[in-house]
Amino acid sequence: MVNVIIYLEESHDSRSLVDLLLKKQLVTKATIDVNNVTYLARDEEIHTQINTVITAQTRSILFSQIEKLIDEMYGGTIPVYSLPITQANTQFDRFIRENTLKG
Repeated sequence: MVNVIIYLEESHDSRSLVDLLLKKQLVTKATIDVNNVTYLARDEEIHTQINTVITAQTRSILFSQIEKLIDEMYGGTIPVYSLPITQANTQFDRFIRENTLKG
C-alpha cells in the first residue's frame, strides 16, 4: 500500500481528478489540500508556488495506472510520487484492499 501525492496547479480541478480516481477504483481514499505553498530553489533564487495537493491511498501496483491517467489528462507536467505505508491496522488494510482494483 502507498500514499500517492499529486501536485496540481491551482487552475486544475482537483475534485474532478479525485472523483475519477475513485470511480475507476485506482484509489480508495483521497484528501485535497488547497492553497499549499511550496518553496523551490531554482537558478540560485527562491521561488514560491501555490498548488493543490491530493494525497490518496491505494495499492502500490496501481501507481503506474494512476501516473498514466494523470499524464494523459495533463500532459506529463504534474509531479506525482508515492510513499509506502509500512504499517496499518487491520481495518485500514482491508478497506484499501477491498475498494481498489486487484491489479
